[in-house]
Amino acid sequence: MLVATVMTIQYAYAQDNFKGEVISLDSYIMGGTGKVAKDKAKTLADAGHAIVFKSGNKIYFVYNEDGSFAGKRLANFATAELVGIVGKTKTVHGLNIIVVSMIDAI
Repeated sequence: MLVATVMTIQYAYAQDNFKGEVISLDSYIMGGTGKVAKDKAKTLADAGHAIVFKSGNKIYFVYNEDGSFAGKRLANFATAELVGIVGKTKTVHGLNIIVVSMIDAI
């Protein structure tokens, strides 16, 4: 019984590692690459536009562990060629979500 409980706890807290880029969802949806400079990303995030994370062909909405949207936090890494994120993933109504515990430029 204890082994099953420990395995369940480990599984519940397992985190994934992602490599990708920070993009503007608006630009990406309109046919662009989504790539924006850090200052532009911050301006967009402050205005309520979605700054998201692209890893491979998947787009992820990134949230902080407190449940707040991490678009402004992501904007700080918009200029980086490659960004690494450690966090828990889930899909909610078809949307890919990462609850981030760590993010940094690679």
